[in-house]
Amino acid sequence: MKKSIAVVLAGMTLAFAPAAQAAPVQLSGDVSVTYERDKVDGVKTNGSIISLTVMGEMDLGAGWSLYSRLGAQKLTRAGMGDFNTDYYGEDDKSVLAIDQFGFNYQKNDFTYKIGRQDTTIGTTALLYSRPDSNVGKKNFVDGVSFTGKAGVTDLTGIFAREDNVSGERKNKVYAVRAGYNPAENLNVGVTLGRYQSDASTNHWAVDGTYTMGKSSLTGEFTKSNQDSENKAYATTLNYDFDGKTAAYVTGFRVETNGAMGGQSDFVNFDDGTRGVHYGVTHTLRDDVALELVYKKEKGIVGGERASILEATVSYSF
Repeated sequence: MKKSIAVVLAGMTLAFAPAAQAAPVQLSGDVSVTYERDKVDGVKTNGSIISLTVMGEMDLGAGWSLYSRLGAQKLTRAGMGDFNTDYYGEDDKSVLAIDQFGFNYQKNDFTYKIGRQDTTIGTTALLYSRPDSNVGKKNFVDGVSFTGKAGVTDLTGIFAREDNVSGERKNKVYAVRAGYNPAENLNVGVTLGRYQSDASTNHWAVDGTYTMGKSSLTGEFTKSNQDSENKAYATTLNYDFDGKTAAYVTGFRVETNGAMGGQSDFVNFDDGTRGVHYGVTHTLRDDVALELVYKKEKGIVGGERASILEATVSYSF
């Protein structure tokens, strides 16, 4: 796999080469190693995950830049990764691909991204999540996203189509959030979204974050236009001890029709999920971080149970 990564990195360099004389390519990324131990309905599994992402960005001038990302992952046990097993196969243990690419555009107070990209919808990723921790093909969305400020209002949004496995309907995702600070330590927001598929749904959400000293409390509630099982909520309490070590606890409940396409960051069971996540993060230095996460989850309807322990060390560059 090391040889394959080197070949793809060389390919990225060659892809940018025609314009390299006009502007240098800025590279950034991270390498992480995660140990994971799961227990799902009494069945225990464990394994390790090694991940690499490298983002290349080249300034084209006039506010435009070109980006491309390499994603790679290696597992010691199949099924524990962050790639799409419907595309790669349930028994695959390694992935290597150029999985994001497109253009960034900066104008006034707004930044736009056009192309294949990760996305989360909702302040807590309650409504929808195809995050940047995903790796590989058929795992992101194609479209236009934006973030910026209009007067005193923070605006973010995305209009995209899912990059799904060939043969599946390419569902679409639309969402806009408007946020406002009524006080220095309080932010409130409203999100409107639509998931377009064979069974399209409309969604709205409200969120708020209150900061007091070293602690912050974030809550989010959402509801869809389905007749039943149409609500979801998440609440996170975070405490920063000294700027290097922080702890958090998140409680959540996501009903079957509460998220956009059932793709909330908190959904692990098809009939809805509720539970609590506990986490501790520690920064060893500016480029090295540790994180320990424990997840306790339960299916809302079927009652399936899962506990997940993840310990990660990451290096950013």
